Amino acid sequence: MKLSYLGAALAAALLAGSAGAAPSVTGEYLESRSANVYVGACHHEGEIVSSGRDAVLVWNVTDGEFNGVSLKGVTAIAVVAADRHLDVEGAQRRSVIYVDAAASPAQREAFVGLLKERASTATGAIAAVKTTPISFDSRGDQFRVQATGVALVKVRKQVGELCCKQPYELWGKPGVPVKAAKAGYCLGLEVKEPSFQKSWSLTDQNNSYFGQFSL
Repeated sequence: MKLSYLGAALAAALLAGSAGAAPSVTGEYLESRSANVYVGACHHEGEIVSSGRDAVLVWNVTDGEFNGVSLKGVTAIAVVAADRHLDVEGAQRRSVIYVDAAASPAQREAFVGLLKERASTATGAIAAVKTTPISFDSRGDQFRVQATGVALVKVRKQVGELCCKQPYELWGKPGVPVKAAKAGYCLGLEVKEPSFQKSWSLTDQNNSYFGQFSL
C-alpha cells in the first residue's frame, strides 16, 4: 500500500512538472560564421586565432509560442560580433537582432524575450533590436536568406571539398540546440552592420551549420 501511494505521488509530481514546462519554439535554423566549421585540424587552428569572431544566426519559426504569443511564421536574424573566435571559452559576444517587418510588435517583443531567456549564450549582449524585410528560402539544396540592407546568406546543404590535406572534422557546435546539425558550404555571405561599424563578406567556405532548432 505504501509503495502504491509513493508511486502515485511520484507520477502526480512528474505530470505536474510536465504540465508546467514551457512549450518549445521550433523551426529551421541556419548559422554562418567568418571561419570554417568543417575543415582539417591545422586549418582550424590557424583560423581560431585570426578569424571566426563574427556570425549570422537565422531562425525561421514553424511552430510554438512564448509568453502566450504565437511565433509561427516569424523569421529573424542576429548579427553577432565577438572579441575572439566564437568557440573560445570566454568570448564576449554582442549582437543586433533583426525581426522580419511582417511580424507584429507583440511577436517581435516575444521573440526577443525568447532569445534573452533561452539563447543568451548564442547572442551575447543584445545591442539593438530592429526590423527589416527578411526572406527565407530553404527549398532544394540551398538556403537563401536576405535581410534588406543588412545581410545576404547563400548556403549549400552539403559541404565542399577544399584544399585542406588533413581529414575533415566538424568543429564546435551551433549557438542554439539543433537536432542532427549538419555543416553547409557558403556560396556567398555579405553582412553590413552599422551598429558595429563593420561589414564583411565570404565565399567558398564550409562555415555553416543548419538543422531544426528547439528553444
